[in-house]
Amino acid sequence: MTVRRLLLAACLILPCPAVLPAQAPAAAPAPAAPKLREFPKDSAGRLIFARETFTYNRAGRRDPFASLIATGDIRPLVEDLALTGVIIDPAGRNSIALLKDVSTSQLYRARVGSVFGRVRVGAIRPREVVLVIDEFGFSRQETLMLQAPSREKTP
Repeated sequence: MTVRRLLLAACLILPCPAVLPAQAPAAAPAPAAPKLREFPKDSAGRLIFARETFTYNRAGRRDPFASLIATGDIRPLVEDLALTGVIIDPAGRNSIALLKDVSTSQLYRARVGSVFGRVRVGAIRPREVVLVIDEFGFSRQETLMLQAPSREKTP
């Protein structure tokens, strides 16, 4: 048998797609209209908006919306500080520096690690104090020197 006869016999025995009656394609379901989201409304029919809320954990932090100038959190300014005295502990643990804010006449007694506003005491040496200033995520160091008392005569 030839291949042609086998194919002819197979078409007679098995239903051939060419011989079958044409069927109408199954009707695709009509696309459903997108369901619109219902937003909450008040009794007058106006939309109610839910706003996002935030919380701030104050645990030892300042109010981020308060003015720095009005709160005094930036005081004392390094420019306003003067080193008035130094007491040195030979062991180096209990040294004390006396600082004065010349703009407010406030006195500070500082040890290494003491914090005043943005200023932290980094080191206390016999005639100088190293201050570390934290500003906007950066740190810089300033050194205050002890000035010799003036020898002016008072009338």
